[in-house]
Amino acid sequence: MILWLIASIPKEIWIVLGITAAVGVVAFAVEKALEARERRRLAAEQRKRAERAARAERERAERIATLGRRNAALLEGAMAAVGRIAASEAARNGWLGEFDFSGDLQEITEHFRRAHDLRKVTDKLSRLDKPSADDRRILAEANRTIAELERVGAERAALIERCALEAQRIDESLRQQRIDAKTAEERAKLHAELSALLYGIEAAPPAQAASPGTDTVLARVQAYRELTEQIRVARETTRREQSPGAG
Repeated sequence: MILWLIASIPKEIWIVLGITAAVGVVAFAVEKALEARERRRLAAEQRKRAERAARAERERAERIATLGRRNAALLEGAMAAVGRIAASEAARNGWLGEFDFSGDLQEITEHFRRAHDLRKVTDKLSRLDKPSADDRRILAEANRTIAELERVGAERAALIERCALEAQRIDESLRQQRIDAKTAEERAKLHAELSALLYGIEAAPPAQAASPGTDTVLARVQAYRELTEQIRVARETTRREQSPGAG
């Protein structure tokens, strides 16, 4: 009976069933292939994240070894500040002009490296028994040099962080300017609508006042540029001091 029922099914139905089954198999295979590809993609991204984290940790350990923990932290703060400046809306839209901090980061690194190298030797010398007058003299000179190198490096790092803070304030001013402009537009629209309802005439649009937000943005930009000018002056001072024949 069952065989008779199967034999009585038209050939066209079998073709449709076969095509449907084939499509189902293909769809299943494609779905599994896509899932496998997504798993490989996620695994590759995870490996890259792990590699980046490991590389960052190695670089951090190297900075601590060559600069000292405190100085390394100051340099990392300046590096992070440069990243924030570059990512700011103010930088993307050209408010900050062109200013490259890479040379400053290199100079900060060099100042801190020299200070750390000096400190390693002074620590060894200061631990010797029966320090002589020459020991005390050269240690005092070395400590003065260390303090000066670290002061210059720390001040430059602090200036860069202040630049990042001003860039953040410019971004906040730009956001507030957009909010204020939208509010002013809505206010003008409602005033016109209300005047029309009150007096039965189309109210003339009010005169546009100068936006205080623009003044705030420009003031922030000026503050940022004053800071970058301080950095530029500090660069030139450092180069003059390091040039041959400098007194």
